[in-house]
Amino acid sequence: MNFSFAKCGLAVNTLIVVIFTTATFAAMTTVSHAQESDQSLSFKRCQIKHKAVEIDAECATLSRPENPEAPDGKSIDLFVVKLPSNASTPEADAFTVIQGGPGGSSIDMAIGLRQVLDFVRAKRDVLIVDQRGTGRSNILQCDTPEEEEQANVFDRAQTIKLTQTCLTKTSHSDPRFYTTSIAVQDLDAVRKAAGYEQLTIYGVSYGTRVAQHYLRRYPESTRALIIDGVVDVGLNLAGAEIARRSQDAFDNIVKRCNETPNCSEQFGDIAVKFKALRKKLKDQPVAINIAHPLTGKKIEHTVSEIDLLAAVRFMPYATESMALLPMLISAAHDGDYVPLAAHAININESLGADFATAMHNSVMCAEDAPYVKANATEQASNTYFGSDMIDGLSAVCEVWPRGIMDPDFRQAFASNKPVLVLSGETDPITPPANGERAAAMFSNSKHLIVPSHGHGVIGRGCVPFLLRDFIQNANLDEVKSDCIERERAMPFFIDTTGPTP
Repeated sequence: MNFSFAKCGLAVNTLIVVIFTTATFAAMTTVSHAQESDQSLSFKRCQIKHKAVEIDAECATLSRPENPEAPDGKSIDLFVVKLPSNASTPEADAFTVIQGGPGGSSIDMAIGLRQVLDFVRAKRDVLIVDQRGTGRSNILQCDTPEEEEQANVFDRAQTIKLTQTCLTKTSHSDPRFYTTSIAVQDLDAVRKAAGYEQLTIYGVSYGTRVAQHYLRRYPESTRALIIDGVVDVGLNLAGAEIARRSQDAFDNIVKRCNETPNCSEQFGDIAVKFKALRKKLKDQPVAINIAHPLTGKKIEHTVSEIDLLAAVRFMPYATESMALLPMLISAAHDGDYVPLAAHAININESLGADFATAMHNSVMCAEDAPYVKANATEQASNTYFGSDMIDGLSAVCEVWPRGIMDPDFRQAFASNKPVLVLSGETDPITPPANGERAAAMFSNSKHLIVPSHGHGVIGRGCVPFLLRDFIQNANLDEVKSDCIERERAMPFFIDTTGPTP
């Protein structure tokens, strides 16, 4: 179950489309934690839908001030969903999930996780809110440029132009107030308005940052945490980290292919083919006719270097898509661009359709970009990305309004609350080392590394059962994890029929 395949949370803009911007607000670095007004949520039966899946739920909205320091000013509605417990007397706490991105919908993710959440609902309610600026909660989103409007290489001037357009489109909202420090206030307000004593929180990717900051701000309201694909406190998502981890992931795929006889015999040196293919597409993108991979409609698509980088960047998120990558690179190198184009179109559309780009910018430009180290460009220089991500976010954040951040946001903190840390062994963006650093910060933690899997492992193998056992009593001693050792990587596809038996 690869629910977070396209929502890693980082500067996807320079790979697929660039939607960045410019502005002149002063930085704001404190958050007012004003006394909340008494509100209660009135839930009504509803159906929530994401793509082709629709489930029964109970829905409500909670009005919140856009600016926490102006409670009588503009308000926004947070969309809240409850999946009621099947128990006659549910536990006093609720379970919640927080999506990655930043910019993804937690409610959409919960729909994808409905089978996992059924384990939780045996004892307690599931309570989910779309974080402000995402999904159904005043989404801050910008249009994706048409293919012919996109540059094949990073263009700072175009980035600034598109970002200015993005700011204009979202001018009904103040992007300074769509950061993590305010989002955790919203989450606790939802908890209180829904009548729960505490929350047990699952966060993935950027959602682990939100979960940890909620624990910092509201320790008494936190029963336990599960953090999956960890962004550890202080990690900078706007510097060289993403480029380096992506390069490491690609190098490991090349190494594994070279050490796998069927793969190496069929495709040769993938690193050499990647380099040659990249140069070819950079010098001369290739126009092809292709059946759209989702609609089947015949379209013309120009295969570019961006398509190749998107595939190499995102396909290692899951072992199944990783298994296709050598075949795609080799086929395109040999002149068959259709498989690469189909996957690039899928990635592009999954990123663009529901992704809250403007909210993403607000988070990154407040919490990461101002803290990029001076040598970040040098650190990224020997990666296939180079400095494009760093340069892209730098252009965006030069002009994007810098929002609110708690003064201690990037500082380590201590907690004895039970924290279950999950990592995928081959995670190309938040590797197990991140989980190790997070686990070391908490005195009551346990770190599980799931073999052969990538980013977001909640639905892998026996992990749902481990979560069920942990959530029941919030006791890490009850998490017996030997079963995860059974996980294996998907063998490399040798051709379109699949792996060799």
